Amino acid sequence: RRRGRSDRVLRRHPGTMQSIGSFPTKRKFEHRAKAKAKYACIFLVLVGALLQLYPIISLNPCHVSLQGANVAVLMYGQARTLNHTHCSITEHIITPLLRASHKVHVFVHGELDGDSWQYHAYLDQLSQSGVRYQIDMRGLSGAAPQCSMALDEKYERRIGRVVKEGASYGAELLMQLKYRESVNSLRKKFEETEGIAFDAIILARPDVVYTSSLPPLCVLDDNIVHAPPWQPYGGINDRFLVARSGPAVDHYLGLYTGLCDKGFVTRLPRRWWKGMNAERIYAWWMRQGGFQVETWLMKKFVFYRLRRSATLAESPDSDFGQHKGATIFNSKYNPSSVPWSSVLKNLTLCPQLTAS
Repeated sequence: RRRGRSDRVLRRHPGTMQSIGSFPTKRKFEHRAKAKAKYACIFLVLVGALLQLYPIISLNPCHVSLQGANVAVLMYGQARTLNHTHCSITEHIITPLLRASHKVHVFVHGELDGDSWQYHAYLDQLSQSGVRYQIDMRGLSGAAPQCSMALDEKYERRIGRVVKEGASYGAELLMQLKYRESVNSLRKKFEETEGIAFDAIILARPDVVYTSSLPPLCVLDDNIVHAPPWQPYGGINDRFLVARSGPAVDHYLGLYTGLCDKGFVTRLPRRWWKGMNAERIYAWWMRQGGFQVETWLMKKFVFYRLRRSATLAESPDSDFGQHKGATIFNSKYNPSSVPWSSVLKNLTLCPQLTAS
């Protein structure tokens, strides 16, 4: 006999109050299992996406702040657009350090070219505020050709379309790394001569416009380096660094020696579909040394690249500065609250350096 709905629901097992219709069937179990698996996959995809954007991150707060510390600021390579960016460097990096009673020493190993006078002019300006400096403008020999070729082979494919025909982006990148390593050597020699160790080391590019002040520095661990969290491109932002004198910063700034002299360029992982970028290489290199990279210190410290013979509005960071296409799930996310119009205005108000 065909039972109605009421028969199925109201029929009881002897000695119980449980209806037959309330027992989950095998099909219900399978449906629930599939639903759970689906939600678990979605969760893992979201977590993977976040780790792709912010693969090395810590939420540690600043427990002990630095006051009256020895701070080294390292600048390197071509001066490029320092003539226009120096006001932002002074306002957002040097001045906050001096206000915290830090003893600031600037080290520069610059490339000798038509723009190198800008370094001398800027350092002379800083010296009037009590900032000590050391500058070396000697040229460096080119990167090893074999190392450049090996790096080009594993680097991003798109770069080959933007460099000049016959040029090697690998060679250009390696020269930047070489200047970074050289300016760090200046700092280390100073420490040996003076018998001190810098409580904080700041690696700063001269060709970027800084828009927010450097946050108060903390007592740092010498096995950790700090980088901005934004625009990691699958690795770590390699345009700015804060660290304490010690093995972690020496390893970070020793990337050229690691790749070319120690042969690590041959161990770089291959991304067959796209190739490696500098951000991924730095993240990989820090893992090779067993050192940690944290991003909490500079989570809102933002700056924009300024190219020669171009306005900031024409720079590669223009869309980033205007928050175009940005979400918290992609590399276009910009944590800065400074309006783009204010950044452009402040840049125009900066007087150019005067050659001495």
